[in-house]
Amino acid sequence: MAVKELSQIERQLAILRRIPTEPQKVTVNDLIEYLESSHNLGNLSKRSIQRDMAMLERVFGVHVKTMGRENYYYFPQGSHISLKKMGPDLALGFLLMEKYTHSLLPEASLDALAPYFKEAKLALKNEKYKYADWEKRVAIYPKVYPLEPAKFNANHLLDIYKALLLNKQFKMNYTKKGGETKDYIVNAQGVVQQEQVSYLIATYDGQKAEGLIQFAIHRINDIEILDSQPKQIAGFDIREYLEQGGLDISLYQEQNLELVFNKPTAQHLNETPLSKDQQWTELKDGRVRVTATINITQSIKWWLLGFGDQVEVIKPKAFRDDMKKTVQGMMELYCRNSK
Repeated sequence: MAVKELSQIERQLAILRRIPTEPQKVTVNDLIEYLESSHNLGNLSKRSIQRDMAMLERVFGVHVKTMGRENYYYFPQGSHISLKKMGPDLALGFLLMEKYTHSLLPEASLDALAPYFKEAKLALKNEKYKYADWEKRVAIYPKVYPLEPAKFNANHLLDIYKALLLNKQFKMNYTKKGGETKDYIVNAQGVVQQEQVSYLIATYDGQKAEGLIQFAIHRINDIEILDSQPKQIAGFDIREYLEQGGLDISLYQEQNLELVFNKPTAQHLNETPLSKDQQWTELKDGRVRVTATINITQSIKWWLLGFGDQVEVIKPKAFRDDMKKTVQGMMELYCRNSK
């Protein structure tokens, strides 16, 4: 096989890719061996690689530690080398990711992304882009009151992701709502975050009833990844699971919802419909009738109750009766405790 020749810049880029992050380190001899084996290079002089390393130290911040008569090269923890400058749009994307997905990403992933977050902050401080105060101008805010997120052990989430990636079962100790603790051999299917709580979607060995179980990750006390493979649900897709109401309680089989809103209250449904087949009809009394085919769940009921007397449920009748009973119960409660 013919020996290749690389230009100086090609050789230095190849060297950059080989330099590890501390605590790992490489020597000039390690780099020569790497270039010879991976790039089929020959006749490399130690002196030329030493000159390369001197330039890389100066330009890219490669660190060197001398032990005895040997130099050891490495990048410090948290460093990140980018040959293309990060633009403001990409930088803003990284910082929004850091701000709003922090509770979903495992600690190891956040650590790996930390250099990119740091570079993004520096990019947005560039006077040219005037993004220095972006945090004062960009936010995601829920319509419901933003509760404090449930606190959980980040290592538990990382272990769950490892089990999913490696296709392994794991044993976990879990505290139920009533306070009882129990051990489970778990077949993880997925992870989902709902508002301020992250859930493990899984089955477990010895489960009596069929179906998926939602385990709140903050109630997990301990996890041990096993060598055994999990029992997978054929064709499972976390998006389909959620669309079918996996994390919500379906109240009725009937899905034809009919509501009558005060027009100003319903106006936002013209821009953000309840469903693709939503129909909007203006009534003679100034209100509007909204019909849609949706899965009527517990969260839909809570959402409608938030409108108070600005909405009336017409159909299905069972849902109307349920809302009426709830409103009557509220009236009795407030009248009983009024002075």
